[in-house]
Amino acid sequence: MPLPAYETLDELVDVYIKRSCRDCKNRDRVKKFYNDEKSFDVLMNRIIMKDGERFEKFISSIDVDPTDTTYMSVSTSRFLDPWRSLFVVLDIAQNEGEEVPPFDTLTRTHPSRTIMYHGWTFSWVHGENTLISIFNRSNELVYRF
Repeated sequence: MPLPAYETLDELVDVYIKRSCRDCKNRDRVKKFYNDEKSFDVLMNRIIMKDGERFEKFISSIDVDPTDTTYMSVSTSRFLDPWRSLFVVLDIAQNEGEEVPPFDTLTRTHPSRTIMYHGWTFSWVHGENTLISIFNRSNELVYRF
């Protein structure tokens, strides 16, 4: 999908200001409603479940006739919803979580940053790309992308 054209730099700046305000409101909303370990567990499990459902829908759409564009045209913004929520959580964890030392072979052998937030561990491992891993409070890997 091509990016919209803006006639002036001010229009583009306005778009980024609105996006920044929206992101700030989303962070505040998440921190307000998911402010303890129990509610944060509910949020994380729901994000992971919803993203799994999104992925299953995407994979099942591959078998559809390639000339049929009706599936992918159905509310693309809803299709990306779990990712938006997850990026808000990752932003909060990076800014408000407690940095902890590397805890496994992957994080010890590569440049990484590991943060604990509400009992969940978020790990960013840097190489040619960035690998993000999320571990629940039992230190089980529950999500990696």
